[in-house]
Amino acid sequence: MTDEDFEIRRRTGLYLVMVLVCLAVAGGFGWLAADREEPLYVLPVVVMVVVAATYLRGLRDARTPLFVADDHGVRLRADKGWVGMLWGEVGDIKVERREGVRHDPRIKVVSSDGRRFYTSPVGLATNVSPGEAEIQLARRREAAAY
Repeated sequence: MTDEDFEIRRRTGLYLVMVLVCLAVAGGFGWLAADREEPLYVLPVVVMVVVAATYLRGLRDARTPLFVADDHGVRLRADKGWVGMLWGEVGDIKVERREGVRHDPRIKVVSSDGRRFYTSPVGLATNVSPGEAEIQLARRREAAAY
């Protein structure tokens, strides 16, 4: 049996850097718009503030894990809350690697009846690499096969 839960969390430092960079770019364009009296420069300001607000929302929520696996099963954040499945209810769990530029690596959990599936991100924006996720999930699923 394992002692600790395997948790995937957001990288708070990365989110903080992204908020600061977006706000700096927005400030630069805001200064440029005011200096040159060009209203078109306000559009990048609005876009960068919206992007910064999105990252700020993720930063505010950074203390809550995105995914938890232990000896009993998995819990992960879904669209409208949390989903929990015991290991006996999990049909398949795997780490899907990056597919091109558009799709980041993800953990995919499929129910035993195959009707439901849930995903959770891993990689650059989280504190876990895909390789580490595979090892940790295999260890916990193995421990639960009693």
